[in-house]
Amino acid sequence: MAGLVELATPSVDALPGEESEVGVVVCNTGDVDAAYELDVEGAVAHWAFVDPALVHLAPGDSRTVRLVLRPPRTGEVPAGPMAFTVRLHARADPDGDELVEGTVDLVAFEAFTARLVPEALEVRTRGRARIEVTNDGNIPIVVRLRAESPDGDLGLKLDDETMVVPAATSASASLAVRPRHRRLVGKGRSAPYTVHLESLLRMATVSGQAQPKGSLPSVLLRGVVGLAVLAGLALGGRACLASRDSGPATSKKGLPVVIRNAPPPLEDDDGNPTGFEEAPPVTPVSVPEATPSIPVETTVALPPGVGPGVPLRRLFDPALSDYVYTVDAKEAAKLVKSGLVEQGTVGRVLPAKVAGTVPLYRLKKRDGRHVFTVDEAERRTLTRAGAVAERTVGYLLASPAGGTTALYRLTKDGAPYLTIDSAEVQSRQADGWTNEGIKGYVLV
Repeated sequence: MAGLVELATPSVDALPGEESEVGVVVCNTGDVDAAYELDVEGAVAHWAFVDPALVHLAPGDSRTVRLVLRPPRTGEVPAGPMAFTVRLHARADPDGDELVEGTVDLVAFEAFTARLVPEALEVRTRGRARIEVTNDGNIPIVVRLRAESPDGDLGLKLDDETMVVPAATSASASLAVRPRHRRLVGKGRSAPYTVHLESLLRMATVSGQAQPKGSLPSVLLRGVVGLAVLAGLALGGRACLASRDSGPATSKKGLPVVIRNAPPPLEDDDGNPTGFEEAPPVTPVSVPEATPSIPVETTVALPPGVGPGVPLRRLFDPALSDYVYTVDAKEAAKLVKSGLVEQGTVGRVLPAKVAGTVPLYRLKKRDGRHVFTVDEAERRTLTRAGAVAERTVGYLLASPAGGTTALYRLTKDGAPYLTIDSAEVQSRQADGWTNEGIKGYVLV
């Protein structure tokens, strides 16, 4: 039996972990009553269904049913556009299936967990802990790490201060932990430390404890002390034996005496020896303990360009006076081989949709030149006029935020030009270009 199936909208956004829906219009174009079955095909089939899946229609009647989308909130399903097909099957006509195609744009979300291994660490001169980060989101994330010792008792050094973690995977960074005040023996007071983690949209903190431990093992120390005691006893015994033969000269006060370099001693009238003087008492001198040299830690600056987002490349086609923007390095290389001139990058855009972003559409007009827009109404108007929707280049932030700058669009003779340089906006306006204002914000 003849039937017709259409989507209320060819594209729908779906947020992982939530339910979305789009209308599916079913029409009976035949001349008898018909029963139609509907099902979903494609990568979304295991989390999408039509409700109701069976429709009875009289000739000429139509009905709108729901296509329900329930994408799981997991990194196993990547963000971005996913194609699907709704199949309309007439029970009375097995060979008369009708198909309609659509796109689900899966919204990106960030979610990650972090842990410190081990949480409690015993350290002699230097120890190591590991920060493990698991990306539970559906887009790659860039995580920046910062280690901190609140009491200043620990020296902390991260091997890597920036981690790139693909979706649904884990990565780790190593942390060197060094007590600033070293011990010879025994265990010191546990010192707390924290590691702060920050991605584009989320922050987390993990905490650990480091307990300083003596550099010398206790068994070795007991052996050294035992040997020292034995040596002291042996020396004391020899001294006692020697004192039986001749004891040291002492004064009346019992202090040791110093013999001058003089003729043989004489006795005074009282029979006491002369030519001797008492040695002055020895005053102990305090020697300050040597402070171990601690190298000064430095913070390594992040290399330029590191951060979330991908570079938006600009190329110029001199034959058509056309500008092309892409985030695909392979496509850029092909365009250069075909004669286009690469003109650098125009900030960085997000590769997948997140809350607070707008898509940057790329369309190709009938004359071969490209148009770039964030306006859905403009995209539909251009499509109706014959332009071909090529792709979504990336996603711009809809409002300004830290680390972003405005992206302007200028046009002249139907050719759009994107730039973040306000001075360039003024110079092109002076050259006859029309400034259409800010279209979004890119990362810098």
